[in-house]
Amino acid sequence: MGKLAIYFVTDLLNGLVVRGVSGKRHEYRPIKSESSLGLPSSNPIEVVEFIKPKNLYVADLDKIMGFGSHSDLIDKLATSVDDLIADCGFKDSSEIKDLQFSPVLGTETFNIRQLERIERTESVVVSIDILDSILDASSSFEDWLEMVEFLNSFKLKGVIILTLKKVGTSSSLDWELLEKAIDVSANPVFGGGGVKSLDDLDKAKEIGCKALLVATAVHNRKIPLEVIQEGYF
Repeated sequence: MGKLAIYFVTDLLNGLVVRGVSGKRHEYRPIKSESSLGLPSSNPIEVVEFIKPKNLYVADLDKIMGFGSHSDLIDKLATSVDDLIADCGFKDSSEIKDLQFSPVLGTETFNIRQLERIERTESVVVSIDILDSILDASSSFEDWLEMVEFLNSFKLKGVIILTLKKVGTSSSLDWELLEKAIDVSANPVFGGGGVKSLDDLDKAKEIGCKALLVATAVHNRKIPLEVIQEGYF
């Protein structure tokens, strides 16, 4: 069956870690007040030092929304974990070079047709971003399944099926979506949005998911810190 990689999610907004809920970014609040872990602050460096994750997923919400960047901070965070993947609102293939981490190319901002311009895609993760429908910067795909099939032309580090409406809800993953993606994808499939408990980790591993993005279930103590610190389940 193999091990399931666990990425601790850190959403950055205005220099702080915030709790993401259902993709409603204007409602995201600093994580210290939203977590039951007794975090010292919402400062990203202090949060990561406190949690001690092995694998980290960072979303630079300022960059994704087009009004700032946390690039220096993300480079610093990359030195404190074994593996960091980050969605920095990439829009052009020319941005995918000389990075200290694996880039996450979110379909919300990145036209994935441009993958053909990236010389080596083995360290690239593509995030298929789904709100009410797919967020598609290329405006060229009928549905998310067509995206997965297109991505089979490339050797990728992974493909995230990110159901934004489920983020922060602890309502469990969209299993039907995930299982379909795993059936169709030639690349490792990562799940994100709504991880509820250790049972979800068991089920994800069972169906062949290779990694999960987890945050809220850690902050509300449904998933022990030890799992995040181990990095695998």
